[in-house]
Order: sequence, then C-alpha cells, then structure tokens
Amino acid sequence: MTAITVSNLSFRYQNSGPNIIENINFTPEPASFNLLAGSSGSGKSTLLKIMAGLYPQFGGTITAGQVLLNGQEIGPIVPFERAQRIALLFQNPDRQFAMRTAWEQLIFSLENLQLSPELITQRATDALQKFDLWELRNQSLQTLSGGEQQRVALANILALDSDIILLDEPFANVDPTGRQTILSQLKLLQIEHGKTIIISDHDLHDYIDLADAVFTLEQQHLTRQPLGILTDLPSDTLIWHAQNKLPESGQLAWHNLTIEVGSRRLLNQQSWQLPENQLGLLSGPNGIGKSTFFKALAHLQPYQGQITFAEQVSEKIKLKNWTSKVAWVMQNARDQFITLTVSDELAISSRHSANPAYWTTTVIEQAIQDLNLTAVLEQSVYQLSGGQQKKLQTLSMLIMAPQVLLIDEPLAGLDYQSSQVLLSLIQRVVHDLNLSALMISHQRTGLQPYLDYELRLDHEQIVDLRGLSHES
Repeated sequence: MTAITVSNLSFRYQNSGPNIIENINFTPEPASFNLLAGSSGSGKSTLLKIMAGLYPQFGGTITAGQVLLNGQEIGPIVPFERAQRIALLFQNPDRQFAMRTAWEQLIFSLENLQLSPELITQRATDALQKFDLWELRNQSLQTLSGGEQQRVALANILALDSDIILLDEPFANVDPTGRQTILSQLKLLQIEHGKTIIISDHDLHDYIDLADAVFTLEQQHLTRQPLGILTDLPSDTLIWHAQNKLPESGQLAWHNLTIEVGSRRLLNQQSWQLPENQLGLLSGPNGIGKSTFFKALAHLQPYQGQITFAEQVSEKIKLKNWTSKVAWVMQNARDQFITLTVSDELAISSRHSANPAYWTTTVIEQAIQDLNLTAVLEQSVYQLSGGQQKKLQTLSMLIMAPQVLLIDEPLAGLDYQSSQVLLSLIQRVVHDLNLSALMISHQRTGLQPYLDYELRLDHEQIVDLRGLSHES
C-alpha cells in the first residue's frame, strides 16, 4: 500500500514572489477518503500538483520541505512508475487529453504504464463501462459536454489503477445525479480496493457519510477540521411556484427551434422569449445539449427554425453585430481570454463596453475588489486558479454589457462565499442595465435569492419550472 507524506512544504511560482503555500504538513491515512476545502485561489490545485510530482518540474519552486512517496522523494520517480502509485485528475479535464477519442485516450495512458495489450484492453473497457461511457468511446472528445469530458477523465484515472487518487474539483461540470454516482464509485474504490482518495471540492454537500477526514487550506496553511463542518450546509434545493403570466418583454426570442448534432436531436420545435431584467437558470442532465443550445443562440451551432432579436431575424444581422447583442460566456474561461494579464483583459473589455457610463473606473475597481482579484491584476490569466479565471471571465463580459448574456457554468471552481459575491454582481448588473441573462449551473447551492426563473432542458423540450411548458 502506497503512503504519501507532505513535510514542511512551502512553494511559490515566482522567484521573487510570495509563497503560495507555507509549511504544509499532510499525511493522509492509506486507504482513507479525504476532502480538501478552501476558498478560490487558496492553493488547493497547487498542493495537489506538487503531490502528484508535476511541480516543481513544470513550474514554480519548492522553497522548503518535500513530498515523499513510500519514503522516496517524488520528483525523481520516473513518470510511468509514479502514475502506478499516484494519479491526478485536473480541474479542467480537456487539459488532460492527448488523443481524439475516449478509447484512444485510455489506451494511450495505459500503454505508458507498459502493460500487456490484453490488460490494457480489459482496463479501458471496464473503466468506460463503469462510467457509462461505452457508447461514447469513439466520439471526438471535443464534441462531448463538459460533464461527459469530466467522466472520461475520471475513467482514465480509474483505468490507471493508482493507489492514491487526487481529484481537483471533479464535479464542477457534473450534474447532481452524476455527482452522486461518481462519489459512490470512489467510495467503493476506497473500501474494496484500498485506494487513498483526496478530493478538492468547494461544494461540501454529500460528503457526510463518505469522508474520513476534512482539511481546509486557507492563508497558505492546511488545517484539519472536525467532520461536523459537513452538516448544516446551505440548501442546494430550488423551489418554484407556477405563475399566472410569465414576462413577455425581451429582445431575444426563438421560434420553432430545432437543434440536431449528427443523428441526435437535442431540441425539437421550441419557442420562447427571453425576459429582460431577469436572471434565469438553464438546468438539465450532462450531455443533454445545454451548451449546444447556447452556441446556437450565439450563432456558433447550426439549427432549424428562427432566432430573432428585437423582432429582426438573426440571419439578417451580421455576426459581428450579433455578438455585441448576444454574448456567450463560455464554459472554459481560458478559451475566452485574449490578452495576457488580468488588468489587460479588463482594460480591453472597458474600452469596448456598450455602457461605459455605467462601467466607470470606480465601479470596475469596486467589482475587482469585491471579487478578490486586486492582488492578481498583473498576473497572467493562465496562472490564475480555475475559480479566479471564472470570476475574471464573467466580470469581463459583464463590463462589455451586451443586451443578452448566456453564461455557461460561471460558478465552476468557486467556493460558496465567492459564488454569492459573483451572483450578486451578475444580478445587480442585469437589473441596473435591464439585461436578459440565462446561466447554466450544476451547482445549485445558494442560487435561490438571485434567480427569477428556471428552465429545464430534457427529452428535446424546454420546460419552465414555474409550472408552464413552452412548446410550439
């Protein structure tokens, strides 16, 4: 059984910069289930990457201490031997893929362990079937939803059969049902196969009967917490009541909208008008087509039917003009950045804002402070934590002030307090500027005070959960 020890560890990214983590001591019990919590940007991803042996080889400097794997310093262990003992699931699954399909990815990973062809095939098959991915095994990874990609990455980790499994925000884009299923599978790996599980997660729900230990990383230091912090958590249940009449004012509308990807139909003959001055939630299972629906509204996905803005057919509006009216805030924040530093990203949004009278320097500076981004203004956008990237991306798009905002998973990687601050900012801007906003989020904790309605996409239909279905 493999044991890992983090001893007096301090680490920083820049030679002249401050330590990101300071004097960390962490020795998880072998075959235990451990939860790692902490605010966005506190260093959880950094710690996991050091434990996996990726840092300092690929960035940063260990300024004190060490990480030992069975008493041996982890850095010099050759990668294929290290992977047999410890494996890391990245926060962004697409950064973990080197091949085109799920099947090719698992085969490639297992070949690097120098296993026999028969064992490689068996492990890849078992892992894909366990995560209900067999039917998607030959589909391009780029065409899968964020949640499906996350399951492929988890299957890849499972196939490696490592003794220690590190998971960095594995449920950011996974629906509640998938989350429960994966957690149960991880618990079985711990109990039946003696795996040591260490999960970084901002959402503490569902761990009360799973976790053997809980740790928080705050202000550079790691502290063990009582299991009692997993009780009395904010509600993740949303309650909606039917209304006699739904708001009908709004610029963006779709009529008899049908969306198909290959031979699969995602949406069938749907019509609705996105209300102004309201923030809505678009929910539904992973892979059901929520992000594809947003892409269609943004004119990045083919569709049948009609999309209009201010009663003008969208095809008659030039794409450049359309994107200034209807903005899609992508699921992967890194795909949306166009400059190098945080300050540059915000500056270019400010220069192109559709409402500069509202987004004054004072207002922007206050938003930066509220989102706790002041200390990283001159930092590369690609060195931010996943949560910090989502805050920067969302703020940049809010500053642009398009009439319609389609926001894909803005809360991914955010702790509860950070999500509340970001939701409050989105709600305030939507109301102040009379915008129409619809967001996708599998994280539902604390959403109720900020939302006006919820739409659910399932079985090719969009249903308003306040009691009315919108079908042609």
